Amino acid sequence: HSDTSVLRVENTGRRLPPELVPTLTEPFQRGTERVRTDEHAGVGLGLAIVHSIVRAHNGTLDLVPSPNGGLLVTVQLPSTPGSRSGRTGG
Repeated sequence: HSDTSVLRVENTGRRLPPELVPTLTEPFQRGTERVRTDEHAGVGLGLAIVHSIVRAHNGTLDLVPSPNGGLLVTVQLPSTPGSRSGRTGG
């Protein structure tokens, strides 16, 4: 078994400019005017919160523009004993 758990999520929404991707984990980053729409309103905290949680668990967060538009997000977290069964040990 692996010592790392991996979660991948792909958003196939509007294409993001590649230069915008490194800033997406900063609080209140919502993209450019060209990318934002009223139907996708938000305050720009989602990826900042995810990044903070992942770092707190000694994991990594990788953001890559998706070939289908949008973003491919990969979270890698170290697996802990008993994590699959929901037990924390003891």
